[in-house]
Amino acid sequence: MRSAQKQPTHIHQVKRITEADLIETEKRYRAGATLRTLASDLGISRERLSRLLRERGVQFRFNSPTDGDIAEMIRNYQAGESLERVGERLGFDAHTVRKHLPDGGFKTRDSHGQER
Repeated sequence: MRSAQKQPTHIHQVKRITEADLIETEKRYRAGATLRTLASDLGISRERLSRLLRERGVQFRFNSPTDGDIAEMIRNYQAGESLERVGERLGFDAHTVRKHLPDGGFKTRDSHGQER
């Protein structure tokens, strides 16, 4: 009678990411590097890197604003802030702010503060 041979088990080690790695990665992301490139450089998946950065409060590029973001855009714009200033405050560009203001029924102002 033959004894059953055990199949070798593969141990998958999870790469440890240090605080220093995350600080440097966040800095590079804010400077324009893509998540895919950064994840590859760290040797981890893009999904894992995305989760790690999100936990650190990093606002990702190309995300649509939430309903709360849009409400804050409207409040800040009504208070007299420029599209650019509102966008900087919330992590979006001026174009994104302008695009979402009509959702709240507000018209934009020209550079002299006059409604368009």
